[in-house]
Amino acid sequence: MAPPNDAPVFGGTIHLVATQTEALGLSDTLADYLSAAREQYVWKGKTARESQGRIIQLEHQTASWLANLDGASAQRICSEVSRWGGNNQKALCTLANSPPEQNCKLARLISQLLVPISVEGALRELAKQPAIKLVMASKIYRFCSPQAGAAVDRHSSYFFNSLRVQDETGKLRACTQFKRQWAGKKDGTSRLDIYSLSVEANLKEYCDVYIPLLTKLADALNSKRGKFLCAASGERRAWRPADVEMAAYFWWSQNSRYR
Repeated sequence: MAPPNDAPVFGGTIHLVATQTEALGLSDTLADYLSAAREQYVWKGKTARESQGRIIQLEHQTASWLANLDGASAQRICSEVSRWGGNNQKALCTLANSPPEQNCKLARLISQLLVPISVEGALRELAKQPAIKLVMASKIYRFCSPQAGAAVDRHSSYFFNSLRVQDETGKLRACTQFKRQWAGKKDGTSRLDIYSLSVEANLKEYCDVYIPLLTKLADALNSKRGKFLCAASGERRAWRPADVEMAAYFWWSQNSRYR
């Protein structure tokens, strides 16, 4: 059996609406889902405050490393983002022992992530580097360009593959079409395909569809709901693409039985 690319979790009434101005409209229910999930977001921490505080800290650390980007700081970025992102111990060890010439290559690729026109090519090469792959490359981009980037993983890809957008004729289509694969023979879960020939297709989907979609959703949420409440700082913050991804990830992890 082929792995599922989407799941019937939203029903027929919860979807996005494309407008003539190429913006996106979203229902009150979907806005509620995303707002609550972003404010309650927990990952790699016991509480929302702890988890979200760690993200803010890592954003600041990454910015300081980027200010003096070289092989050593590039290694720190990839290692710390990978640690936060849940990379396995073998991968973390590989990054920790990466030779100087490899670290210089990482620095070059990270510098390309900061230039919009070269993001796709940089992600393509970064995903080929030892211990990184596509999911971790997207997380590195998310922290190097926190105003523009966003991570993609099994939860967020499942969320947006399952969410529909309605065009001007009323026709519904999937927001994204990421290719997924079975995670293993025993656990019955699926994940974003980062190993087979679908990698290139998923990279194109990430760059051409996913990031523009999340950017439009962030704009729509800022217009419809205004700023969300950050559990770490106690301040209200404007939505960014990364915040939309965080909300989608957390909602899926808490509310969907589909994995």
